[in-house]
Amino acid sequence: MVRQTGVDTPALPPDRPAPAGARYHRAGEPWPLYASLEPATVWAEWNAATRGAIDPAGVRRRLWQIDVAGLRVIDLRRPAVRAELEVELAELTGPRGGAQALATRARALGAEGVVAPSAAHDGHWNLVVFPSGFGKLRVAGSSATRPKPPA
Repeated sequence: MVRQTGVDTPALPPDRPAPAGARYHRAGEPWPLYASLEPATVWAEWNAATRGAIDPAGVRRRLWQIDVAGLRVIDLRRPAVRAELEVELAELTGPRGGAQALATRARALGAEGVVAPSAAHDGHWNLVVFPSGFGKLRVAGSSATRPKPPA
């Protein structure tokens, strides 16, 4: 999986409550790691998060390659999993409440992460790793690069 951060930002999120909410966590909850299954999606997510206000040619970001082994995930690419959880993908890419509720359910079920649809790159997928799964991640490398959002 791939994750992007500031050039001087570590691969893993800080070990403290998040000051603001995002798609799969609420303010005050532990910060999960947000990553994508391929670089084009990580850049689409970055572009959406910055609302296109940052020119990719004028900034450098760090692109991390992170290996995952033995992570217990809820994989929403599988229709049977979505049916069992009674989750529609559109609930997870619209307003954040549905995704945040799913994250709460996933953690209660013992999941260490969720493979979830990208709200920024239709038809593509992200991996959200909860802090309970951080020990199963291995940073395989990184490079400083300019963002390459999909056209």
